[in-house]
Amino acid sequence: MFKHTKKVLASLFILAGITLFISCQEQQPVATNDAGQMNLSKVSSFIMPPGATLLSANLKLYAWSFATNPHTIEIHSITKDWNCPVTWNSFAAAYNPTVTTTFNMRPVNGSPDWNSIDITDTVQAWLDGGTNYGLLLKNQDIIQPLGKWWSNEYAVDPTLRPYLEIVTTAGTFKVEPLIDTYIYSLDASNSYCTEPELYVGFIAWDQTLYEKQTLIRFDIEPTPGGGCTLTPGYWKTHSIYGPAPYDDTWALLLPSGETSPFFLSTKTYFQVLKTSPAGNAYYILSFQYIAAELNFLNGADPSAAQEAFDDATELFELYTPAAIGAMKGSNPIRQQFVALATILNNYNNGLIGPGHCD
Repeated sequence: MFKHTKKVLASLFILAGITLFISCQEQQPVATNDAGQMNLSKVSSFIMPPGATLLSANLKLYAWSFATNPHTIEIHSITKDWNCPVTWNSFAAAYNPTVTTTFNMRPVNGSPDWNSIDITDTVQAWLDGGTNYGLLLKNQDIIQPLGKWWSNEYAVDPTLRPYLEIVTTAGTFKVEPLIDTYIYSLDASNSYCTEPELYVGFIAWDQTLYEKQTLIRFDIEPTPGGGCTLTPGYWKTHSIYGPAPYDDTWALLLPSGETSPFFLSTKTYFQVLKTSPAGNAYYILSFQYIAAELNFLNGADPSAAQEAFDDATELFELYTPAAIGAMKGSNPIRQQFVALATILNNYNNGLIGPGHCD
């Protein structure tokens, strides 16, 4: 069973975390005055203020080179986790073929200018708990030459870097990219994460067409606190290793946060979360177990999942990943791992318990 002392310590840490959260909420956001732009609250990670609703979300890109005819740009949702360095090959076309929106990349009066693209529905879906791996931008048609925007690495004039303008009932926010880059099919093994430009379009080289696509990602989170739950995907990306901003709930995990040993696995908590399950019920359960434990520490009511969590604790104290991985699907111990994973998954996704953070 889950140790009584661990429950007491978790409670104390939760109390401290709540105090810290309230203190952070009282701090005012940093404001910027970019040339020709609104006075916005500038943030690198957007967390929906308590009680607020989303009014609009517009992706802002400063375009500075394009063809005479307008480029029609498609926006797609990215379907797998990625970080820099990323290449055409490593990305491997991991985006939903369904187009979320299109826009014409064309400057006003032939001069460089801002493109403003309405992605309100996409951002609302992220705030409702949808998976957010960012956006892919690509040309709808084969048009040359390339279209270009400044990237988040553009140092000459930081006011021309891309951002997401989010308007809520609690105020307007300028959200900086978590990551942005382009990928290039001609140089498919090279990363361009540090380049000052973002590109879309096609290049003819040696009688062959090659393509550049833009990837951009923002950290958008629902209102925290209130005892709600978050999934393993959230906790994996909000550790000290990134790519999203650090969630200090990890620091409440004893004895050493992400680097705490995970039972008999010979791995740390974070290493377990990064391990591909490959059908091993040990890891299928461990993902949901780790998320549930962090949700408990973050203040979510554990009652709907406590019994399953305690039973899982006893199993992890007895079995190694290799032992469970060697069991066939009909093995009753393996079936117990899977059944407990289902319960904890339902808890983390808000199907039971206090509900998901949306």
